Amino acid sequence: MRQWPHQRHFLVGGFSLLALTLMSACSSTGVVLTSDGENTNAQTVKYDAAVSAATAAAVRELGSLDGASALETNLQLENRLLSDYELIKQVSSQISPMNIYDETMQPVNKKEKCLLPFLVNDSGSQVQLYWDGDCANGLAQGLGRVVRTVGGKKSQELLVEIDPKQPNSLVSYLRYDVASGDSEVGYSLLSLKDDKLQGYSVTWGYNDRSWQEGNYEVTSRYEDTTNFMSYTKIVDLLSGEYSSIIAYPNFSHDLLSAHDNVLSNIDKTYRLLEGRTMIGLSYIWLKDGRLLVRDNSTGQDSLVKEHPQQLEDYIAQLGDKVDTQIEEHNAQVDQGFAKLEEYSAKKCRQLNAFFRGDEVNYVCDYLFNVSSAYDEFLKAQEQRSLQIDSYRESQEQRLKQLEQQLRSLKSVHLTSNEE
Repeated sequence: MRQWPHQRHFLVGGFSLLALTLMSACSSTGVVLTSDGENTNAQTVKYDAAVSAATAAAVRELGSLDGASALETNLQLENRLLSDYELIKQVSSQISPMNIYDETMQPVNKKEKCLLPFLVNDSGSQVQLYWDGDCANGLAQGLGRVVRTVGGKKSQELLVEIDPKQPNSLVSYLRYDVASGDSEVGYSLLSLKDDKLQGYSVTWGYNDRSWQEGNYEVTSRYEDTTNFMSYTKIVDLLSGEYSSIIAYPNFSHDLLSAHDNVLSNIDKTYRLLEGRTMIGLSYIWLKDGRLLVRDNSTGQDSLVKEHPQQLEDYIAQLGDKVDTQIEEHNAQVDQGFAKLEEYSAKKCRQLNAFFRGDEVNYVCDYLFNVSSAYDEFLKAQEQRSLQIDSYRESQEQRLKQLEQQLRSLKSVHLTSNEE
């Protein structure tokens, strides 16, 4: 499981979407975080004497951590970031109706004018759109597949619906990114009301290529488009680890829980990010009860045996916010699957490629691909169970060896006393 997620923004076919990618395992000063793709672990290390103190500092051992100081640093930073966020939201929400229809994005396969809202050219003159839905009065309408190409190569496929009775609105049910293999299915609404962007998105997704490589992660997300923030949960189905992320345009709260992963010595982690940069204090809770605290301003690590309940409560509240938002809206994901079935029944029995290179129809193949991916996961789950059993057997063997060594030491001690 990837342990330090970071946030970025990108445009997909004109949608202003919030996405979350994850950094690879990184090494902290005095502590090394390792990951084999499924299991995250922390290990304290001793630095070589030749390592300069300017580039590395040993882990400080602290008996306890004051509750107020543990939270004050991050709360002060969060207050500043929230003030910046309010300014960003105020400026970004103002959009002219003239800006949601891009004349340069006329579908290549349509002779009559047929513009789609919110699908804009964000990559230059090499971007083109294809649309297999209906057209009326110069605008697209109904349910249909959108293919977006860049430089003549397919980059995204979307399943969207446009209701002519709801002007300046777009509903999307599926987004598939051809380059990365990322996909999201669910219900996403974008609309313009009183010159302000509004809407929300409820999605479930996975990366087809990652699953083929044995990384079985699924992502559930609720995005509050009106307020430019999102709540995301990324679950590793094999290890049981999961990340919970609350993302704003300028910062994010990132949590990782590895409590249910028997192969990890980490219980959970937390960090505050401004953009991609860790700020304030970051925390790693180990399963032996200790807490590793990283001061990102100095690079100093501290290992704490006793830590405050206030910190535990604060982290728990952040995780609860993510769970609540996703659980309250998650039922709407079913609308995306229902629309996929509706579209498949109408358009997928006889496939019509838009152009050479469009022979693979990801919208039509999506339900089949998800089912096949799930079958592969079940096989991997069996292998994971064997791995855990092997780990437990090795642990039991180590305990038996330790007990034997202790008995031998005790026997030597008794013999020595008799002499």
